[in-house]
Amino acid sequence: MRPDKAHYLTDSNKTLSFNQPKFSTTPIWNSNAITIANQSIVGEDPRAIFVNTNNTIYIANRENNTILIWEEESVNPIKIIPGKFTKPNSLFVTSNGDIYIDGGDCDCDSDSDSDFDSDSNSDSDSDSDSNSDSDSDSDSDSDSDSDSDSDSDCDCEENGRVQKWIAEINNFVTVMNANSSCWGLFVDINDTLYCSMESRRQVVKRSLNDPAMTSNRVAAGTGIKGSASNQLYDPRGIFVDVNLDLYVADSWNHRVQLFPSGESNGITVAGSGSLNPTIILFCPSLIILDAEKYLFIVDSYNDRIVGSGLNGFRCLVGCYEMGSESNQLKLPYSLSFDRSGNMFVTDEWNHRIQKFLLMKDSFALSFNQPKFCSTAAWNSNGITIANESIVGQYPNAIFLSTNNTIYVANKEKNTIVIWQEGSVNPIKIITGNFTRPTSLFVTSNGDIYIDDGHENGRVQKWSAELNTFVTVMNVNKPCYGLFVDINDTLYCSLAKHYQVVKRSLNDAAMASNRVAAGTGIQGSKLDELSIPFGIFVDVNLDLYVADCGNDRVQLFQLGESDGIVMAGRKSLNPTITLRCPTGIILDAEKYLFIVDNDHHRIVRSGLNGFRCLVGCYGQGSQSSQLHSPHSFSFDGFGNMFVTDQGNDRIQKFKYLKKFCANTSSLFQQIYSSSLTKINQIYYRDCDKQNFYYESIQMKVIETGDYTFRSSGNIDSYGSIYKIKFNPLDPAENLLKTDDDSGSDAQFKLDIHLDVDRIYVLVVTTFDSKETGEFSIVVLGKNKVNLESLSTQVNSQLPYSSKLTDDSPTYYRDCQVPQCHYETLQIDIITTGLYILWSENNINAYGYIYKNDFNPLKPSENLLLSHGGECNDGPKESSCVIGDQCNFYIKGIGLTLHDILHDELQPNTVLNNQSFSIKFSAGLTIIMFLAGLTNSVLSFITFQSKDCQQVGCGIYLLTSSITSLLTISMFITKFWFVVLSHINVSTSLSVLRGGCASIEPILKLFLYLDGWLNACVAVERAILIFKGVKFDKKKSKSIARRIILILPFCIVGTLIHELAFRRLFEYEPVPDTTDTSRTNEDTIKRYVSCITRYSSTVQDYNTAVLFFHLVGPFSINLFSALFIIFGGARQRSMAQTNQNFKEHVQQRFREHKQLIISPIVLLILSIPRLIISLLPGCVKTSDNLWLYLGPYFISFIPSMLIFLIFVVPSKLYMKALKQSFIRIRRRTPP
Repeated sequence: MRPDKAHYLTDSNKTLSFNQPKFSTTPIWNSNAITIANQSIVGEDPRAIFVNTNNTIYIANRENNTILIWEEESVNPIKIIPGKFTKPNSLFVTSNGDIYIDGGDCDCDSDSDSDFDSDSNSDSDSDSDSNSDSDSDSDSDSDSDSDSDSDSDCDCEENGRVQKWIAEINNFVTVMNANSSCWGLFVDINDTLYCSMESRRQVVKRSLNDPAMTSNRVAAGTGIKGSASNQLYDPRGIFVDVNLDLYVADSWNHRVQLFPSGESNGITVAGSGSLNPTIILFCPSLIILDAEKYLFIVDSYNDRIVGSGLNGFRCLVGCYEMGSESNQLKLPYSLSFDRSGNMFVTDEWNHRIQKFLLMKDSFALSFNQPKFCSTAAWNSNGITIANESIVGQYPNAIFLSTNNTIYVANKEKNTIVIWQEGSVNPIKIITGNFTRPTSLFVTSNGDIYIDDGHENGRVQKWSAELNTFVTVMNVNKPCYGLFVDINDTLYCSLAKHYQVVKRSLNDAAMASNRVAAGTGIQGSKLDELSIPFGIFVDVNLDLYVADCGNDRVQLFQLGESDGIVMAGRKSLNPTITLRCPTGIILDAEKYLFIVDNDHHRIVRSGLNGFRCLVGCYGQGSQSSQLHSPHSFSFDGFGNMFVTDQGNDRIQKFKYLKKFCANTSSLFQQIYSSSLTKINQIYYRDCDKQNFYYESIQMKVIETGDYTFRSSGNIDSYGSIYKIKFNPLDPAENLLKTDDDSGSDAQFKLDIHLDVDRIYVLVVTTFDSKETGEFSIVVLGKNKVNLESLSTQVNSQLPYSSKLTDDSPTYYRDCQVPQCHYETLQIDIITTGLYILWSENNINAYGYIYKNDFNPLKPSENLLLSHGGECNDGPKESSCVIGDQCNFYIKGIGLTLHDILHDELQPNTVLNNQSFSIKFSAGLTIIMFLAGLTNSVLSFITFQSKDCQQVGCGIYLLTSSITSLLTISMFITKFWFVVLSHINVSTSLSVLRGGCASIEPILKLFLYLDGWLNACVAVERAILIFKGVKFDKKKSKSIARRIILILPFCIVGTLIHELAFRRLFEYEPVPDTTDTSRTNEDTIKRYVSCITRYSSTVQDYNTAVLFFHLVGPFSINLFSALFIIFGGARQRSMAQTNQNFKEHVQQRFREHKQLIISPIVLLILSIPRLIISLLPGCVKTSDNLWLYLGPYFISFIPSMLIFLIFVVPSKLYMKALKQSFIRIRRRTPP
């Protein structure tokens, strides 16, 4: 019960027995501790320690079951108190010197439960985040055993109590019966004793003012382990402040809970599930508040002490991994402060007490870290405060101190230029023995650290007090970034060695440098760097590196060799594209400011991600532009100073405070609900598992930035959509999604929302079918109207069946033969959203069709499919040509079968086919007759020896034969395709033979005809080029060889088709379950000639087809151009009385018979070439004549040899007449 006001005021002034120092905002303790007591004094595994206000130290020796007391400065204990307790875990000392001590373990396996062996702890410590759950599970199991056995195996009369040693009478009395060990003890200002019972998962209390020891009251926890706000999981250390608020180290929930006085629900103030991101804890064991109510936590299984402050949490001591060195801890358990703020820690597994001296009650940063609002803006037009005459060429390094003094390194003159922000001219110029410095850093006392690694291999410090330079670090390359952290550790970024190194400036001797980041090998792995430039070290000693060569910013947390990509390439969450970042600064709220060098701009992170601040108008020298900026710094007012090295100047961009709205007060509201088994289900991210979800409609009444954070006992997963959420397509309208950015297992969504727009927040879980309660905390400029859209599942209808050998079969996806199936008719009474899912012992596929399902065409009427993968199953696709089972996807691969397949009706005579089929049949016959006439006339012409005096005649004679073969195979192909589809009784052997052979043979003759025509064009161009020097005999010899070799070359490019072309044949088993269908409906043979290539063969086939199509086309084009323009140029050089244009016209008149043939062939090739080059996939049934027309046109050249070669030539026409005369003479009258 909360005390009344008067009583509270009286007791709030009560003298505290322990120290609560008031520290500065950033206190520092010496990282190297002093061991004030080892195992010989404090025994094995010490846990409990208490330092009172007169600096007397109390420690419980668990090995000897004694209390040790000594003064802080003494070496040996001044008093040793033995008692009837066993391995006590905690103690507390009041102002009058009375000692309250835990009686020890009443639970049989208390020690073994909570303390893993050394090996297991080492393993878990190495990967605390990933193993914490499994560790806690094992711990809980053993605890459960101890609970059940506690009465039989333990002596609760001796151990299950809290004893008080009365200083006045030097005697022990029992003050609380706990039936459990108290892992934490505390006496508040009202003399109420608190006991933290780890195995009972509770904190209990009783008033010491009550004369009788009545039953204890519950202060926190339900007694059942759990992670809900009113539950605890192995609580340990406790602390009660003057407001009677209780803080609990909830160890295996990896968090610190605050239970306000009188409240049963706790608030997570640190660790897993905290409302605001704080720090990751691993089994915290104790907590203390200082005078300003900042938290100090023993992060036990992370082997460190952490503390909160204005800038959040940071590591204080034990920050160098687990170990036994003076700067390391090994499973620390508790801590206490003396009056001076020195820290005393029980280092349990090192069996010692460590004292960490308070080094500085404050460290003053030498640089400015302003706190900006979320809408902060800078004037886009910079002011040049220093040009080349002051800072030299290509200035790199700049630093602004907290008193707004500006320091710039002049690389050209090897000087340090110093001036006040308001002054025009430098107030000081420091010359030194350094060369081309690329970086500098100034500490609070005015000392300047400057790079001198280019030629001298060192870092120098200019001492402000002595006005001299000294070497403080030896390096063998330039330091492109310098930084001195709060512990006086100097960092150097070695761009050319791909490392960041460091050394402590407190070390008297300059020992070898330690590696802070990078392996020394250039690379893009998380532990590697590529040309690191600017660096920044925060108060937590976390290192940020501008990894220029990898286009990213890396964060190396203290003690970690693997970095975390915070921005740029391969960042965990999409951030911003960077190109060679060279500088980085964190503001007061840890938002990143980055110099994006090759993008010539400065960018910043914020609630809504990254955005450009200055230099957002491209590279240039205008006031709004930058050229390869290298570094920057802030003054105390938030103004930005940038080294614009490509423009040889320093630019100042003024901070515009007027753009900051009042962001200090945010509207907060909470939405609470739960996911249950009657919530709707969907497939999140096309996962195979089902997820319960709730959709919440959101409307904002004011445009602005909003934050949505979840909490509860489920591992929540949140997504925000615009307009609507479609559970059938979770990626549609998705704006943002998150799993656990807020804290462990909870989501946090920061997003900009506009008024008058509808948004939908979908809350689900990370694991499938998880249920539980959740709350959403909404922070923003104004209220957000939230309305649940989800409706409960009112009915579930199970359906059971099985597939047997008697079930009908079909070709699923035209790929898997003989798949058994069952069809179900679905009748819907009420329109709405329905979900169907299967639970079975087979690998089931599901498909939903509208109206009807046709097993011969599984893509017809298909609405939705799911086979356990995202977007799987047979979907109607424009990439399918001819039928579902054909895998050509480009126009260049079209065959006549592909084009006409969907148009042909099976079991239908030609007269009843579509107009397109009948017209195509007539056109094919006409083309055959025309081609036959053309070939006969051409053969008669070119068989004359007068026409074979040069290679052209031989090419054309052969072409007249191949054209006849081509047009014959064309009509054969057409009628084979038509008859095989309209007559399903055609012999399968005939169909297989035709499928495998007709198309390759047709292509052979077609390609051969095209290349022969190209050879004619080439020879005619050579004839024009050589003129009288043209060798006719050599021309004939070459022609005979080409005609002999060319067919074999073409066959070589087509031979693969014989292996990949096959007949797809399918005759479904009758569907006896559907009595409405007759045998005529259900028994049909389905055949299709298909070509199935692997991706590699498909690429090869496409290249071959393109070569045979574009090759002759290109040759005809360039030959025609050369015949006209090449000949005209030759003549214009010899006959200068006419200009070039007149020669071209004359050339055309003289040789039009030579030009007509390549031009006509060129024109006829264009339609099919255009179709071949169409991007993406095609669907022939949508535009039949778009594809059928060019296909027919591609055969016209085989019909026109006579017209384009013989008719325009007087020589060939004369030869034709003579041939007819000879034929008439031979023919008897």
